[in-house]
Amino acid sequence: MDASPPAIPAAAYLRHIPRIMDLMGLLADQLGFFSPQDLPGIALAVLLAAALSFLVARVAGATGVEARQLALWAAVAAMGVALVKGSVPFSIALVALALLVRPEAGEGQRHRVLKGVAVVLGGGCGTGAAIPVVVALIPLALIARWALRDAREV
Repeated sequence: MDASPPAIPAAAYLRHIPRIMDLMGLLADQLGFFSPQDLPGIALAVLLAAALSFLVARVAGATGVEARQLALWAAVAAMGVALVKGSVPFSIALVALALLVRPEAGEGQRHRVLKGVAVVLGGGCGTGAAIPVVVALIPLALIARWALRDAREV
């Protein structure tokens, strides 16, 4: 007969290491009102919003530069709405931030969209949903790089 002690589940073992549990609690707090299963959906929503917006703009006759910029605006909107849908206080705060950071005279499209991205990112991180913000930022940053490249290259 095997006289080895019974196996201890990993979660039970980790409970005995306070620093690990503190780190896990910190990470759980930074998920905000999201679960880990929601994170791929946020990234997919950002990508789909950009792709569909680009497609519709091109079908409607927009130039490549215009279509890319509209795709970026759609991605920013998708990220903002994904963050807002679970938090009424964040939705109110996002409206207040948008009113405070309204476009100024002489501002270019690039500056306006980057300011919008900064407002959504700052608001999302401020609500304690930093991990979903980072997950959504990965495709958003790639879309922004693609959409805001110099028009002379096109």
